[in-house]
Parts: sequence; C-alpha cells; structure tokens
Amino acid sequence: MFRLIAGFVTAVACDSAEESLTPLRSEPAAFEVLSPRGAEPVRRIPSTSFTMGSDKGEEDERPERPVNVSGFFIHRTEVTVAAYEACIEDGGCTEPATGGECNSGLAGRSDHPINCVSWYDAARYCDWAGGRLPTEAEWELAGRGEASRHFPWDNGGVNCDRAVVGYGLGCGEQSTWSVGSLPAGDSIYGVSDLVGNVWEWTLDSYESGAYAHLGDVDPVNLEQSGRKVLRGNSWYYSDPPLDSRLSNRYAFPPNRFYPYIGFRCVFPGLDDAIPFDLSVAISEESTVGTAGQDWMDLNLVARQMEGEMPFDLTPRAQEMIVVPAGEFQMGSPDGQHDERPLRTVRVDAFQIDRYEVSVAEFSDCVNVGGCEEPYSGGPVFPKQWEWQNCNWGIAERATHPVNCVDWFEASAYCRWAGKRLPTEAEWEKAARGDDGRPYPWGEEQPDCERAVIDSGGDGCGRETTWPIGSKPLGASPYGVEDMSGNVWEWVDDWYAYDYYTWAPDENPRNTIKETVARQPGWGLGKILRGGSWADQATTIHSAPNRLGYPENTHPDYTIGFRCAQDLRP
Repeated sequence: MFRLIAGFVTAVACDSAEESLTPLRSEPAAFEVLSPRGAEPVRRIPSTSFTMGSDKGEEDERPERPVNVSGFFIHRTEVTVAAYEACIEDGGCTEPATGGECNSGLAGRSDHPINCVSWYDAARYCDWAGGRLPTEAEWELAGRGEASRHFPWDNGGVNCDRAVVGYGLGCGEQSTWSVGSLPAGDSIYGVSDLVGNVWEWTLDSYESGAYAHLGDVDPVNLEQSGRKVLRGNSWYYSDPPLDSRLSNRYAFPPNRFYPYIGFRCVFPGLDDAIPFDLSVAISEESTVGTAGQDWMDLNLVARQMEGEMPFDLTPRAQEMIVVPAGEFQMGSPDGQHDERPLRTVRVDAFQIDRYEVSVAEFSDCVNVGGCEEPYSGGPVFPKQWEWQNCNWGIAERATHPVNCVDWFEASAYCRWAGKRLPTEAEWEKAARGDDGRPYPWGEEQPDCERAVIDSGGDGCGRETTWPIGSKPLGASPYGVEDMSGNVWEWVDDWYAYDYYTWAPDENPRNTIKETVARQPGWGLGKILRGGSWADQATTIHSAPNRLGYPENTHPDYTIGFRCAQDLRP
C-alpha cells in the first residue's frame, strides 16, 4: 500500500525495506515511485476536482459535472505481459486467454500490455499488486487533469504520433505496441497510453444514467451488473476521434477475453475512500473454461452460460414499405458538421425494403447471372478471426444481410430486382419519420434490444451480423427494420461534406462526384448510412449520421444495403 506521511511517500513492498521518496517540488503532480510488487512505475494524482463527463458526447456521458477525487497513485503504463506473468508465478493470477493477438506467449511481447484478460483477472492482479482497478472518475482524472481536456494531450486530435489506435489497425503494426511507446500522448500527470493500445477495465459497473445520481465526491458504481466499464480505446478497429475521448464509456461483460482489452491499477493507500471488496466481486465470476484457452472459445462458452440462444433462422419474406410524400426534418443542428444545418426537406412518395437484402435474396440474383458472387472472406482481412465475417458462402447465414459488397454490386442487385438504391433523403425519412426523432425507434440510446451494434463485443457480443429483422423493437415509424446497426447501407448519392448547405429542399440527390474532399479528413465517394454491428459510438447509429466511403471499396464486412422504388399509381 501507499501511505502519505508528513509530506513523504512511502512504498511498502513485499519482502523489501520501506523506501521513502520526497515529492519533486518542481513536479508535484508527476513523480515516480515503485509499485508494491515488481518495478512498475506509477504516477501520483493529487486530490483535486475536475469536470467529469461531457454534455456534447454520448448520452451516457451526461450530465457533465464537477467531481472531487481523493489522491491516489496510478500505473504510468498499462500492466505488461511480464508483470502479469510474475503474478501467475506467484500464484496470484491465472493464465490469460491465448490465440490470435493475445500477447501472452508471443515472442517479443513481454513489454506489451497484457490482454485477453477478464475483469476478474484484472481485479485479482491489482489486488495482488497491492491496489485495485481505478474507478471511472480516477481513470478520467488521470487523463484529463483539472483542465478537463478532451484528450490527454494539450491540443489537437488523435493520430499515430500520440496513440496506438485503429488507423491502419494499430497504426500499421496490426497489434499492440510496447507500453509507453508514444510519450507525446502522455497526460498532464505523465500517464501513458490512456488513449489506445488496449481498452482498460475500470472498477465501475455500467449504468447508462449513472451520472445523474452518483455523488460528486469519489463517485463509483459498485452495484451488481452484467456489464463493467471500459475506457480509453485500443489498437483494434474503432472510430478514433469519437472513441478516444477521455469521457467516452464502453459497456462490456466482465467475463470476456479480447485482444483489445487490458488494464492498469491504482494505489489509493490505507484510507481508501472506495468500499471495494474483491471477495464479493469475484463471487459473481463463472468459470468458463481452462486457463490459457483460446479467447474466442472462452467468449463463446461465457455467452452460452449467460443464456445466449441460437439465432432464429426462420426466413423473413422481403416486402416493401410505403413512405408517403411529405416534409421531414433532415440533418441535425448539433451533430457532426456534415449533418448541418438541420433543414426541412420534402420527398415524393416511395417504397423501401422492410429489411436489408439477405444472402438468400442476393443468391437468387447470382444464380440467374444478374449479379457477381460477393467476396466470401479470407486473407484480404488482416486477422484470421475476421475471415469468417463475410456472410456469403456460409450456409447458416442465408438469412443474414449480404455484406462485403461495394456500391456497384449493391446497385446491380437493385436494378436486377426492378428497384434502385434509395436516395440519402429517402433513407433518412424512412428511418426517422416526420417527427425529427434521432433514432428509428425514438429518443432512447441505442442498445442491443433495438439494434445489432458493438455493445459487449461486435454484434452485441456474438461477433457477427444477425439475421435480418432480429430487432423489431428498433423499427422506424413506418415499420422499416435494421436501419440502425447490423450493416451500413449504401445509398445512391455521392458524398459532399457541405452538401446540406447547397442541396435543394425537394427530392435532394447529389449526382456530383468529387475527386478532392471539400474538407480535409472527411470522405469521398458514395454515402453509407445506419452504422453496423461493429460500431460502438451511439452517434454513428443516429438517423442523420453520414459516412462518405469509396464506392469501389475493398470487401468490408460491415457494409450491405437495401433497395427502394418509386411509388407507382
């Protein structure tokens, strides 16, 4: 434990003499000591207040509020493979999951973060080391400081000079990096890798509305829950600008083992303000397999033990839904800049598919020569566990949406079926109706009751798309389903960042292909709508959200489509 004694810091190590270190007067908030076990550097975070959450972020980050946090120490870096192995050898930890990009056992990864560990594994390690997992408030303070920064660094956005994030899948390495590799991304307290490398387990149970009722002094949610909170983003696929914000929260089942999840510990001292009891917490743990087992196998067993049911593979007959002519509110007054301004748009009456086009439907077109076979998965994707993510050619996914199709393949199918791709305006009206709701079902934040999203893992934890029409509670006012999640959907329009500032107000459809982006960093090509089974951020799943994407993209297992048709008298 750490004890604060008359202005000195004392580190009490197992079987070692006490070592007293005088705080560095020039850097009172950022000096190093040794952790109680091993030689992991830590940083001191003084007792202070800061603004936690964000009124401009996701709904579960609200309300933004001042919070007081007692002083503590925190690991400067994420816990490494070597440090975790010391705990295993000492009998305090069990072996992590293996396989794929799980770092344990891989050559040259001893100084990489330990990953493929559950919340329970992380909690046990921190207890063995003399500390515990950080609360959400402690973790966020360590990154934001009293100035409540959006990112650990002073200004500027997320890039690979500061954080190991999903650009090029781990900034081109296709894995984690050695901890502390990017000091330009350190926080004001000198804490490294709070953005990127691996998502980090925190002590808190997840509740979307927790901030509205938790106190403002050392807040923590220790209620029993099926999900804990991850913080910080990772090397794996993500939306770096959205997911890397220090206020971002990611709900995840505690008994999961993923290559993009790790942790660090805090050391609050003898007078810990947080009433955490490890023995009570781990009493909720279920044994899901053998230590060191493959991470995908362990996750499957965990899901089954939690009551996961097989998919309902009953075919759903495609039908077209009539959307009447009329006005609706298109865009958003305070969303992404390419969604602005909010404006009144009128579209003529049309019909749109109730469901996304399924593999079975697309195969009818292939069988008669109207379509080419879409990509069926393989080495085009960097990680072997992704090779089964394209649905084509997998018999049990005939009722899933066809994916891994580019815009031309989607358009060809719709023409063969006597239809066409919907315009962007038609798609949005079909999704949100005429009452301005942000999501097809209304105002509530996206969850796995209404949409197939990245919540507790891709595809609501099942690591795949779901059969079309599996989430009827997420239907739009007109009864159109899966317009949020499952797969992104191609629409007919070309993308322009500022299109809403010059688009017509009646039947808008952008027919102009641009070769140079109007706004640096934003897309070109055709437009995707609706988000997918692999997207976490709730804003991505909102009806106004737009994504410019290359029309001839390489196979992408998050992309599919549905068709529309003029309403004939």
